[in-house]
Amino acid sequence: MVPVQIRVGGAFLGVALALAMYAVIALLRGDTTFAITPQVLTVLAAVVLVGAFATYDTTQPGSRRQVGALAAAVALIGLGVVLPSTELAVTTPFWLLGWALTAGLCAAVLRRSAAS
Repeated sequence: MVPVQIRVGGAFLGVALALAMYAVIALLRGDTTFAITPQVLTVLAAVVLVGAFATYDTTQPGSRRQVGALAAAVALIGLGVVLPSTELAVTTPFWLLGWALTAGLCAAVLRRSAAS
């Protein structure tokens, strides 16, 4: 059984990586703002599911719960394609980097607390 701190830490780590990727892409394109849309939120929700249920240990067998989480993540990505691209909020890419660093710090604290 995987401790809950590892699962939640994995979810935070996934969110940190996704937000950092969004920020880097926005900065490389020269965008001064980043629009948070339903597509972005569904991608982040899918990343949370994958991060929480991913298996990194090859000795740990897969489970139906993991397959269900992966199917739900794929369904969320598909839902994001169908949803309208309405701007729910607008922020700068630098805030995305700040949120990514905060999520990464949360992941590190949670994963370290599971190790002790």
